[in-house]
Amino acid sequence: MSEASKRDTRGSKACAWAKRLFILGAVLLVAGLLAPNLGISPMVVMLLISLSLLFFIVAGISGGVGLIRSSGSGGGNSPIYAWLGVVAGVGALLNIVMIMGSAGGPPIHDITTDTDNPPAFIEVAKLRGPKDNPVEYSGPEAAAQQKAAYGDIKTIELNDPRALVFESALQVAKDMGWEIVAAEPESGRIEATATTPFVGFKDDVVIRITAPSATTLVDVRSKSRVGMGDMGVNAKRVREFRDRLIAAVEP
Repeated sequence: MSEASKRDTRGSKACAWAKRLFILGAVLLVAGLLAPNLGISPMVVMLLISLSLLFFIVAGISGGVGLIRSSGSGGGNSPIYAWLGVVAGVGALLNIVMIMGSAGGPPIHDITTDTDNPPAFIEVAKLRGPKDNPVEYSGPEAAAQQKAAYGDIKTIELNDPRALVFESALQVAKDMGWEIVAAEPESGRIEATATTPFVGFKDDVVIRITAPSATTLVDVRSKSRVGMGDMGVNAKRVREFRDRLIAAVEP
């Protein structure tokens, strides 16, 4: 067998593996995206998506090797899957880089506008399982880390009647896609559950609205049910709620 034939055979094998790995990665990715709608644990979803990214990366490497060795012909295989593997592999690497880039921030999962007297979970506490994070506030260490990382998250002060602020806050929570668990105008408390897109992690939110003076005060607390850190998700949620509420009551 000539050297060219050997090179073509090696390229063919690499392209064949790129095809297998790309298809397997695609199947795992689709399964991971559909899993939250089937009630499958977010941890299993994360595992499926992580494995799909791994297979895409290996498919990309295999496809690239196969294309180089076969001079782009794919050997005895169609080069289409090899190119798909390369594209998927590059996409998977970029996705991982983006995730790592957004993973900054302190390793906390409990964010509140009032770290001295955070709003308490009452109704959503009944929804948490024994293996979930406790509903109690994480404490002074978490408060210090939050203030250092998210110093702008503070009690929201509004020059609007308490009743108007409550109705606006409730509507904003609904508009953000949260599942309302409790809404009590008398006590000024709203509790809800937010589900993260794609993976389906459950985070609980409580809103406390008081009017000790002419100013209405709104405190928000968002806490993940599982995990040590939250990759800044809870802080982002609190900020979005704050901005939407201010826009709703003070257009």
